[in-house]
Amino acid sequence: MRNLILTMIVGLFTFVAPKNTFAQKNQDFEKVNIRVQKMTCDGDMPTIKAELLKKEGIMDVTFTRRQRETSVFTIKYFKGVVSKSSIEKHIENTPGCDDKSQKPYRVVNEKTQK
Repeated sequence: MRNLILTMIVGLFTFVAPKNTFAQKNQDFEKVNIRVQKMTCDGDMPTIKAELLKKEGIMDVTFTRRQRETSVFTIKYFKGVVSKSSIEKHIENTPGCDDKSQKPYRVVNEKTQK
């Protein structure tokens, strides 16, 4: 009887516990810093962060305070699922926090910084 109860509890836990097969299959992650321009208010960074966290493969997003309409986002992502270039495109396709019909944000590439 005791073994039956134990088996049922283990079986229930296995059935109910969420399985993160995505993380198990894609253990390799990268961290990238992406500089974003055209930030006009303090609501822009949280707006971009929220949109990035909806994208499959992105684990974590942090950002710096806005300085001269620019902020740096540090993004931790699974490299087998999403690429840096697709993250950059996703940022530039994020609607503005004030006017959802506009997509004001621009990624500053290392080449354009020089």
